[in-house]
Amino acid sequence: MGNKMQNATISADIVSSTSLSVMDLTHLQSVIRQFLNELSRESQDEDWGRLFKGDSVEIFLKDPHKALRTALLLKALVKKTIIESNMLAKQSPFKRFGVRMAIGIGEMRMADKVRDVLDGEAIYYSGRMLEKADREGASVKRSMFFACKDSLLTEQMEVMLGLLDVLFKDATARQSEILYYKLLGLNEEEIAAKLNIKQSAVNQHSNAVGWKAIESAVNYFEKLNFEQ
Repeated sequence: MGNKMQNATISADIVSSTSLSVMDLTHLQSVIRQFLNELSRESQDEDWGRLFKGDSVEIFLKDPHKALRTALLLKALVKKTIIESNMLAKQSPFKRFGVRMAIGIGEMRMADKVRDVLDGEAIYYSGRMLEKADREGASVKRSMFFACKDSLLTEQMEVMLGLLDVLFKDATARQSEILYYKLLGLNEEEIAAKLNIKQSAVNQHSNAVGWKAIESAVNYFEKLNFEQ
């Protein structure tokens, strides 16, 4: 992929946002903004993101190895958010997918938080994949995509994300909540204390949603060489 610095971007949008009540959408927007603020704070502004048009998100990550974990954190966050309205059908696209996203890996000409500008290969890849999925109506089938200059790596990651999609789309709000904290690095005892449930319940939910497979995928991604 060349010897130049590779960065990552995540382009995402809330699936079927128009099916949400104004109250629910506003609440979800607030949760996402808090997530983006925390991402920026923890990285000392090296990583940052923005919410625009009410239901679209773009995230810049200086280190591409963070991309999959960050994407899955966002997906788990949206799916764990309690939607107060009961107007949604159980199998609506939002209930199943929550957020649709694409990861792009590549060089960036500009990633300026102050000027709110993202320009370069990575954002081109992630944005283009999301636009392609929208044109083809892919949101009803899958919600995670990947693209970079390396066609073989793109193909491999697309397969991996397709499998992760299967695990995430049927996850309950509680399972998604536990996934979120596990992706943050909390152990089962810490999660149990935070959620005021038994550790055995945390373990049961983890196994049901396929945490070991998710963890293996994230660990594999974080060891990839993006500079070759």
